[in-house]
Amino acid sequence: MRFIVVVVRFRVDPGFIGARGYGVRQGLSSTLDACPILAAMDMEAKLPGTRGPGRPVLGLGSQRLVDTAGCSENAAQELFHEALDRGIRYFDTAPVYGLGQSERRLGLVARTRRTEMWIATKTAERSRDGALSDLGESLGRLSTSVVDEWRLHHVDSIDDLDACCVRGGALEALEAARADGLVRHVSISGHADPGVILEALRRFPFDSVLFPASALDALQHSFADDVLPEAIARGVAPVAMKVHAHGALRHVAVDALRYALSLPVAVVLLGCTRSDQLALALDVATTSDPMGVADREAFVSSLRPLLSPRTLPWKAAEWGREGEWVRRYESAP
Repeated sequence: MRFIVVVVRFRVDPGFIGARGYGVRQGLSSTLDACPILAAMDMEAKLPGTRGPGRPVLGLGSQRLVDTAGCSENAAQELFHEALDRGIRYFDTAPVYGLGQSERRLGLVARTRRTEMWIATKTAERSRDGALSDLGESLGRLSTSVVDEWRLHHVDSIDDLDACCVRGGALEALEAARADGLVRHVSISGHADPGVILEALRRFPFDSVLFPASALDALQHSFADDVLPEAIARGVAPVAMKVHAHGALRHVAVDALRYALSLPVAVVLLGCTRSDQLALALDVATTSDPMGVADREAFVSSLRPLLSPRTLPWKAAEWGREGEWVRRYESAP
């Protein structure tokens, strides 16, 4: 069975006022209709959606489809093919996932099904030459001559961003690769600090932005409250990741996904590693109603006892340890 309902126009719900029901200016009327990356995605052919206009499409993240996460090559292949067979077209990967193993496994599928796939990969390099070298290796592992989206990966401090933006920095690689036809769209991802990503959006017209958008993330350094409305206003496609907070929300998995699907984002990435997880996600996406403002607020509030730098390690001053949160960057007025 294939799910082929398509999101073509993505209009922000006028009642959306933030991940928790506040924090985003009310009456936000910007649309993603004219967002270049969405227009280029060829929605009907590439990105079957979830259920009806205004809903995000589902993508499959492949960080955990590697040996170090307990996923064999055969299991990864089967899941990629099943995702394609069931209508998922958006696949996100990176060179650092299993030291290239994630890209290689996705590339094995791309050898025969590339025209069905939208492939996004990343570079953690901060120099132009390093990033271009990264891209060349990624293209080889992915068995393709062009990737649909190429992101600056894990830009989590202003020093990181500055290093990308200087002469000879990785941002030059993104521009050069797009001009040479090696990538179609350029992107950025951030995990820790919404302030840094807001500054990045001010500096450069990225086509998309990837950020954590779980209900637990909404309680600390919220990208959904701060980055999401700015991205929409600038015509930058928002892509949501970590919707189950790296397993911290597995006990409320259905509501965690419903929450993410109720946000005005273009794509919601799934972190599935098994067929039953994929089936559940597709069932939720195609049969359940999105959360309204009051439900989002109540759900997020119910998670407050879980909030700590240990459960959101990507926002901790030191990864995975109790203590302080990363200090948020605030640009000069």
